[in-house]
Amino acid sequence: MSVRPATHAGTWYSSNASKLASQLQQYLLHSQVVPRARIIISPHAGYTYCGSTMGKAYGTLDLQNIKRIFILGPSHHVYFRNKALVSQFDEVETPLGNILVDTEVAKQLIKHEEFEPMDAEMDCDEHSLEMQYSMLYETLRLRQIDIKQARIVPIMISHNSTRIDYALGKTLSKYASDESSAFIISSDFCHWGRRFNYTGYVGDKSEIEEALKDDTEIESLTARSKLSHHQIPIWKSIELLDKFAMELLSQSEPHDKYELWKQYLEVTGNTICGEKPIGVILCALSYLKAVNGKFSWPGYSQSSQVSNVMESSVSYAAGFCSI
Repeated sequence: MSVRPATHAGTWYSSNASKLASQLQQYLLHSQVVPRARIIISPHAGYTYCGSTMGKAYGTLDLQNIKRIFILGPSHHVYFRNKALVSQFDEVETPLGNILVDTEVAKQLIKHEEFEPMDAEMDCDEHSLEMQYSMLYETLRLRQIDIKQARIVPIMISHNSTRIDYALGKTLSKYASDESSAFIISSDFCHWGRRFNYTGYVGDKSEIEEALKDDTEIESLTARSKLSHHQIPIWKSIELLDKFAMELLSQSEPHDKYELWKQYLEVTGNTICGEKPIGVILCALSYLKAVNGKFSWPGYSQSSQVSNVMESSVSYAAGFCSI
């Protein structure tokens, strides 16, 4: 049995099982399961930063009758195009215990040309998938669900053409229509600041709407920008940008949502690192004709409240979709 080691334990989160379990339980406290919420969007920073927001996403996840959980995450270290990579490990390690990979489904996926096996080193380097494992383990344990019965399918996504996104979505939609499958989409929201090469700014929602209508980019702040001339603090502008994206995903009509999503990202430049996995799940939802594909948002936070161009922050959102 090949086991993916918990490579980020001890740095991004505690490697001490009892300490980690206690921390995650606090994040999952007072959570309320939402019937048929089989898709969630969850952040993937260190638990100290985003754990409370993660907990609000996982708290909604309906795991009744679930046999497999697809985890879709972006690639932070390696660029690849027009394919999705599927983990080839048999298990993943967490300080709390191991989670089994659904190797049969993994084998089925790579029979499709748009799916390929993931390199083991690439798998171990990536945190967007790993950061979901311990939170999922603790959620299963608190729900008294047999860990061995709920297997995972970790999938990494980088850059795809529209055609490939829809091909991936079509394949995954067959599992999404099955009530024994759930999906975790791993994504932080806006990475703002010069160190992220993004300083987008809007004064109100109408500026985004006008930019979308005219297909023009929004303003970017520089060191010379006079903030006194701007209507709201930078952190509030970041929130406007993020919540516009969240509202777009909250629309009940999924069949053109992918195109709207791509246009929003192009016009605003918002650095939502899981934009590609989100795009793929939107494509999957478009194939489920009886599903409205509407996301709801029980949580949103920022790592800090930016007040000048020299500062930076990362945003975190918790979302769910009932299917």
